[in-house]
Amino acid sequence: MSGLFVLALLGAIWGFVRQSQVLMAARAHKAVPAAAQSAAPDAAAVLTLAPGARIVSASTDAGKLVLHVQTQGGAEVEIIDLATGKLTGQVKTAP
Repeated sequence: MSGLFVLALLGAIWGFVRQSQVLMAARAHKAVPAAAQSAAPDAAAVLTLAPGARIVSASTDAGKLVLHVQTQGGAEVEIIDLATGKLTGQVKTAP
């Protein structure tokens, strides 16, 4: 009886290890958006500025990239999550 218990325990451990490997492989093969692939394949994030816009300053804090951008339509602050590369917040002001 104890032999069956040991085999069942080893089978459960093997199942957990195998499932974790399958999940990690699936995450590694996730498709990258086409816009990011065509612009810069090794870039973590791609941000397209409007014509005539310029970055006034950039800083990082708590895993976020904060960009102060001056455009022809006014100023804006863009917040990008460094872990995902996605735009998480944007504040625009009038000219």
